[in-house]
Amino acid sequence: MQHSLFMRWLVICLTFIVFSARGFAEPPNTSKQLEVDEEIEVQQKARQDYAGTWRIETIASKGNVSEPDKQIIVDNKADGTWTLLIDDEEFSSGTNSFCPLCDPQEIDISITGGQGQGSVLQGIYEVEESTRRLCFQSGTGSRPNSFESLYGDESIVVTFVRE
Repeated sequence: MQHSLFMRWLVICLTFIVFSARGFAEPPNTSKQLEVDEEIEVQQKARQDYAGTWRIETIASKGNVSEPDKQIIVDNKADGTWTLLIDDEEFSSGTNSFCPLCDPQEIDISITGGQGQGSVLQGIYEVEESTRRLCFQSGTGSRPNSFESLYGDESIVVTFVRE
């Protein structure tokens, strides 16, 4: 009887050790996969919210706000690509990457074609139903943390309206 009980415990312990070594004793790490899936969904929603045809309404630079003297349109696709048109002529194109959970929301604008090719602008953005604001530093400046453009500052704030 003692020998039989000892053998049962030995078999149970060895089974536990074998399955632990192979990772079967632990539940699968589904929480990490859920986090990845949620992040993908948030990114897709940000791209969808940002997508559309947007016309530049105002540009603020060095504390001055002005309306563009030409029609400037940005066509943003849901896949993160965009094309900038000035008076219906393609001026530049590129891709966007988003951090919609950051506060303020962050965007990296990579210019892959046309004027400014090879540049990456680090900015912040906000989207409402029919308006969008984008702020970035001219040149190679760092990412701004507010939607302000003051005299002597390199920040540019662009306000768009959805077409």
